[in-house]
Amino acid sequence: MLKLAFIVHGKSKRKKHLLKEIQMLFSEDKFQTKVFETSYFQHAIFLAERIANEGFTHIIACGGDGTLNEVLNGIIKSGNKNIKLGLLPRGSGNDFIKTIQSPKLLSEIKMLITQNTSKKIDIGFAEFVSKEGQEQYQFFINITDVGIGGVIAQQLFESKKIFGSTITYQYFIIKNLLSYKPKVIKVKGDNFTYSGKIMNFCAANAKYFGSGLGVAPDANVSDGVLNAIALGDVGLIDYFKNFLNLKRCKRLNHPAIEYFTTKELYFESETPNMPIDMDGEFIGFLPMKISVKPHFIDFIA
Repeated sequence: MLKLAFIVHGKSKRKKHLLKEIQMLFSEDKFQTKVFETSYFQHAIFLAERIANEGFTHIIACGGDGTLNEVLNGIIKSGNKNIKLGLLPRGSGNDFIKTIQSPKLLSEIKMLITQNTSKKIDIGFAEFVSKEGQEQYQFFINITDVGIGGVIAQQLFESKKIFGSTITYQYFIIKNLLSYKPKVIKVKGDNFTYSGKIMNFCAANAKYFGSGLGVAPDANVSDGVLNAIALGDVGLIDYFKNFLNLKRCKRLNHPAIEYFTTKELYFESETPNMPIDMDGEFIGFLPMKISVKPHFIDFIA
């Protein structure tokens, strides 16, 4: 019997419809299902860790990239390497789903589970300074970035997104491009050192962030490396000029933008409280060390 757990973001507007759909689609005897709802920030970590130790075979994160990140970290904390992770995109950004060939419909997820179709994918591992000033570590599945992205993530966390995710993201991007000043940073990779002013520096496992901006066109979730992207001293005009290529996930031809591949990254800055965004959430500050964990999680895709 397949034992499935669905972790649903507690504030999801489509929660009631989703619960009915789960009951209808997984009513056969070969499925045993249970739904868990989150009620606070990072609750999904606790739920996923507990669920992974209760004999479930699959955990489906029903939310956005933040919910997926929490479920991933909970599974890893459990030590259960046999569980399969899936995603039903019901969040604000839903960027990871744009990279991986994972279904957006629950009926399609059911088909893949029935066919036992999944793939081993890479994840990232970050060690950094928490918001409380303590040493902390966390795994990520999509993108971790430093600079303006952390500022935007913090503002998004505090916003109500009444105009929808894309418009809200664009509002905060444009607002901060007008006010945020590039910060001096030093980043060391396997075969490069970057030192200079940046608006943002990304460590990408997947291609998209910021509600559909293809910042890492060459990223592959199963190639065993991270794609590092330095967005140097760029501003609002540069953003508008390159917006279409970002949406089309194309490399940008700009003297202040550089692309690298690496297995490890070390971030330093003399600027205090340089903020970090991880999978759409503000998590803490530099210094930070990032490494890739190749083929680390079994993902339904």
